[in-house]
Amino acid sequence: MRIVTIILAMVLAGNFLAAAEGTSIIYLRPADAINLNPWQADDIYSTEIALNIFEGLVRVRKNTTSIEPCLATSWKVSDDGRHWRFILRRGVKFHDNSPFDARSVIDSFRSRFGEKQLLYPRLSFLFSFITDIRSSDPFSVDISLDRPYAPFLIAVADAAAFIQAPAASSSSPYLPVGTGPFRYASWSRDKSLILTRNPDYWAGAGNVEKIIFKVMPDSLGRLLQIKNGSADMTVIQSAKEYEELSLRNEIAILSKPSITTHYLGFNTRKKPFDRREVRAAFLHIISKESMVKQIYQKLAEPAYSPLPLPIVPGGNPAPTQSFDLKAARALLKTAGLENGFDCTLHFPDGQEGIQEIADLLAIYAKKIKINIKRIKLPFAELVRIANRGEHDLLLMGWSSNPDPDFFLYPLFTFSPGNRNRFFYENPELTRLLDLGKITLDAQKRSRIYQDALAILKHDIPWIPLFHLVRTMACNKRISGLGFNPLGQILFRDVKLESNQ
Repeated sequence: MRIVTIILAMVLAGNFLAAAEGTSIIYLRPADAINLNPWQADDIYSTEIALNIFEGLVRVRKNTTSIEPCLATSWKVSDDGRHWRFILRRGVKFHDNSPFDARSVIDSFRSRFGEKQLLYPRLSFLFSFITDIRSSDPFSVDISLDRPYAPFLIAVADAAAFIQAPAASSSSPYLPVGTGPFRYASWSRDKSLILTRNPDYWAGAGNVEKIIFKVMPDSLGRLLQIKNGSADMTVIQSAKEYEELSLRNEIAILSKPSITTHYLGFNTRKKPFDRREVRAAFLHIISKESMVKQIYQKLAEPAYSPLPLPIVPGGNPAPTQSFDLKAARALLKTAGLENGFDCTLHFPDGQEGIQEIADLLAIYAKKIKINIKRIKLPFAELVRIANRGEHDLLLMGWSSNPDPDFFLYPLFTFSPGNRNRFFYENPELTRLLDLGKITLDAQKRSRIYQDALAILKHDIPWIPLFHLVRTMACNKRISGLGFNPLGQILFRDVKLESNQ
């Protein structure tokens, strides 16, 4: 009898371990997060983590661009657009068991007022609009602005406005403590980051106990682990991966257009890229259609506007330039550079297809006597170099929330917290982008951004190359995954079917 009992206990223990393993998801990513503080992070890998730990007063509805309630259940705005009242959700707790209430919202917002904005640069301009935040009771907050701000609700849905537990921002080292569906557990830099289920989540918890964000820059390694079942999901980044994984019965393919533009950027404060003619020459050595088809097939669309249409209104989807080496040579001759020149092109490691784009650019630039030295760097190092302006040319991507203000203002102005890696400024463009922020009339606002895009089209500080279609391969046991507009994964509704 004792032997039977021992055997039964071993079987039960084995089943328990199998069940525990079966409630974890391993998500392979080509790069690691950089900063877990959502107020500071501005890269896609960091904010994807933050999306599953933290929440804001409102959020973007899963797989859409519309706003829905989150930590606030409702809101009202005055006719002049300067006064907002949010009614807060009751019964919510932070991961450290401290209560969510008006005080936590006020503390989160006030911690970034005034000079403190410089410490938290992500969307710092949002907090420059806010003149006051106060509460008349524990479950409502009133926010006053010094002027109307057209995309205010979208801004409040951004990671820059996530609400942190009062103790989180003051802890050293920093610990991310939010109200979201998953809690921070551990982080081994450049290896893996682990989130665990929040059993007290206000919207209800799923059956997935653990999400393991595993770093694997090698695309072949990611492909093999998905195929052999040792990992559960990854972003598909090449046509080859798509072809191989889409044929497998145990793998589901999820696709969603994302608000992402990959571009060739010019450092306009460096010679010869301070000359418009030189920048314009590159328009004629790039065939976006053939490039995207050859490298990405269904995973991207050629970009004819900075704004990914139709997700962000205000762009012009019609192609306006064509591949023409003769025209490129004529432009260089006008600039006195018919004999060509040497330059550098910096681009990120671990992003599928970018190496091929860099190689194609180098091949075609050579035809007009431009010698491009290609420099591939880890993403975090590339960001540092680009921010310091050490590059000549830059291959990079930009993602933002679904509004032209968020997409254009951080890239093309020098306001605090922005990422103007082109070191380009046009006073009229800045005036238009400032005006677009405060214009509430939709038609007038659309015309403002059309004028802004016309300036960018003329000045050419960058060349938009393609808009990604975010495509995910995941085990069919996983259900409930969602995308935000940036193509980042939302795990709050995720479920995992048993292998049994």
